[in-house]
Amino acid sequence: MDTATVIWIVVGIVVVLAIIAVVVYFASRRGREQRERKRREDQQKAEAIRRDAEARAIDARENEAKATRAQADAQQAQVDADRLRQEADQRQAEAQGLRANSAEQSRRADELDPTVETRRGGRHGGNGSDANSRPGTSGQGTSGQNTSGQSTSGPGVTGVTGVTGGTDPRDADDPTRRATDDRS
Repeated sequence: MDTATVIWIVVGIVVVLAIIAVVVYFASRRGREQRERKRREDQQKAEAIRRDAEARAIDARENEAKATRAQADAQQAQVDADRLRQEADQRQAEAQGLRANSAEQSRRADELDPTVETRRGGRHGGNGSDANSRPGTSGQGTSGQNTSGQSTSGPGVTGVTGVTGGTDPRDADDPTRRATDDRS
């Protein structure tokens, strides 16, 4: 082989090696760029996932706060309901006390009224011995006659106020409470 051929073979090998080197260089550069691009994409995805996780954490705290407020509202509603129940019980007790007081006053008025028959054997037809004045008066009382013609003068009755004459609706249903008042 002559020298020119050897030179051409060496030059060809050098050119082939240069081309391989250029291809390898660009391939590795392209691989690095792809890896860098993938790293950036992964980093952006990670940041997006972190932002989403933070948003979900904020939502979770907000939901916990709402749940706590709802629980506090429910407890306040329970306290209010208990308070209202207690107030209703108290008012019911007051109403029963007033009803009992009213019934007692009505009973006392019936016992004092000579024209009312009472169930407990008090006045039957009005004998005039227990009461000497009409309910709602005080002092010496009035002088006159009751429905049976007996005198009713004497000391008056104190402490019974607000009792007016007339018919009691209970008298219509209860024959023992009917008034024997013949006055018009």
